[in-house]
Amino acid sequence: MAKMRYSKKKKELERLGVKLPPQVVQRKIKEKIAPWIEREEIIIVTGAHQTGKSVLLYQLINDALLPKTDNIYYFNLDVPHQLQFFDNPDYLVDLIIKSKRKSYVLIDEVQRLKEPGLFLKGIYDLHLPAKLIVSGSSSLEIRSKIHEALTGRKVVFRLNPFNLEELSQALFPRKSVNEVIEKKEDFRRVLNHYVTYGGYPAVALAKEEDLKLQLLKEIFQSYIEKDIKSFLNIENEEAFRNLVKILSSQIGNLVNKHELSNTLSIHKNTLEHYLFYLEQTFILDFVKPFHRNPRKELLKSPKVYFRDHGIRNFAIGSFGDFEFRPDKGSLFENFSYLCLGERLKYSSPINFWRTKAGAEVDFVIPSLKPIPFEVKAVDLREFKISKSLRSFIGTYKPDKAYCLNLALRGERAIERTTVRFLIPEDLAKAKDFCMAPK
Repeated sequence: MAKMRYSKKKKELERLGVKLPPQVVQRKIKEKIAPWIEREEIIIVTGAHQTGKSVLLYQLINDALLPKTDNIYYFNLDVPHQLQFFDNPDYLVDLIIKSKRKSYVLIDEVQRLKEPGLFLKGIYDLHLPAKLIVSGSSSLEIRSKIHEALTGRKVVFRLNPFNLEELSQALFPRKSVNEVIEKKEDFRRVLNHYVTYGGYPAVALAKEEDLKLQLLKEIFQSYIEKDIKSFLNIENEEAFRNLVKILSSQIGNLVNKHELSNTLSIHKNTLEHYLFYLEQTFILDFVKPFHRNPRKELLKSPKVYFRDHGIRNFAIGSFGDFEFRPDKGSLFENFSYLCLGERLKYSSPINFWRTKAGAEVDFVIPSLKPIPFEVKAVDLREFKISKSLRSFIGTYKPDKAYCLNLALRGERAIERTTVRFLIPEDLAKAKDFCMAPK
């Protein structure tokens, strides 16, 4: 356990062996957490391994999101003697009571506790003058050990790898995000890194390509060892790895479960479990079809997208400059999906649209007037609207539609629909470019 004195937090952290990286990127999620600091609910930060949860907790301490007080306690449960402190909840209760005023207790890797949900519930229900902020790496593990016990007592935040704005800070620490966006060659470097090596903090901050690749290997292997083998007890590791590899080659495509089951020689129920595990451990997402007329639109299969391009590229062993990649279109579509989620703040689902007649729109933000979002990995030179997008507009009469490409900005109108043409820089700006209508 490390007790933080506000005026000496950084030195105190380093004296206790908790050393921050020399170059720390400020995480946007802090803006979402800040309003909850003085509320009673337990704050839970979850996310994949090595997305920066520990650094985020340090940032809450160092950046004055927590009040100016001596009563800030940090525990890392990967450290054995700190884990032993939690063998008896009375130890923590006594620590809080002896503080004589409100304490802030930060617990890193809380899933290491035998019964973390019951432990936290017990502390919370005592109504002590303490704010609990905890982190955990696995959605499945957090859900199984914490969620049910803390119903009505928690608020959960998911920490993802760096988004475009954070990656810009990592690659250009001496420039503002707007400066990076405005300089074409700088932003293209950010874009190329994002779709090639992804946004895991350690990978982004590494200088050499070889080190980036080694770190991606370590992150993927750690995921297999900790989440897949240790917690989920998956015995057929080869089939699981092959599944990840196959899906990596199919981003943006429909998932044919029957075909996957046959290819991997595993039972369909086993395949369903594997797909569920991949989604719940933040490796990939499945996007469902948008439909209002089941007789005309395909309903059966979702499309697959990866949460990090670096992990995806590592799984298939393919790294290279974005401009010359044979899978450029698929990568750009995956990029668009991740940016849409960030811009919408994950408050709205994202679907896709495909009809039996062959019309297809990459993404749809559903609502009474759904918003179509088309992706073209080309340098458009003219405002050309595809037949599929025209078909969607004719069917659903949206107020607005979007077409993301690599070069062309502007607007065109089709009847009462405004079609806005975007470039990747637009998705990196802090201001949301679209929100689903009410």
